[in-house]
Amino acid sequence: MKILVVHRQKEVDKQVKSVLCLNTSIIRFCDSGLDGLLASRIEQFDLIICSTELPVVTGFEMVRSLRTGSLNKHTPVVFLTDEISAEMRQLGEALGAMDMFSASEIGEKLPEILFEKIKETPDHSWEDLLTIKHRMN
Repeated sequence: MKILVVHRQKEVDKQVKSVLCLNTSIIRFCDSGLDGLLASRIEQFDLIICSTELPVVTGFEMVRSLRTGSLNKHTPVVFLTDEISAEMRQLGEALGAMDMFSASEIGEKLPEILFEKIKETPDHSWEDLLTIKHRMN
């Protein structure tokens, strides 16, 4: 699983990394909304974890831009925020966010999302070497 984490606090990045390492994921970290936006324009991800409060481009602006046209147009997004208001939750839902929770809930909510909500689909576009070898013989 390939995951983009966009958050400016290194401590939160460490929390996310400790949960994601259990899942043997490929993780790319960015510390600004602009860097996250650029990364998501050139690389496809299975999940995007994004803070709502980011320098330069906010998390909401980043995701809105992704939804209008990028490789990650349909990628599930989880927002991390310090406070969750009804208005923020509505905005997250309007942007198609899968979930929104605080950084203090990473340890309990992120594993649930990874193991229950995100289903990896097998890549059938490749052939393994054993199959090819058997066909050659």
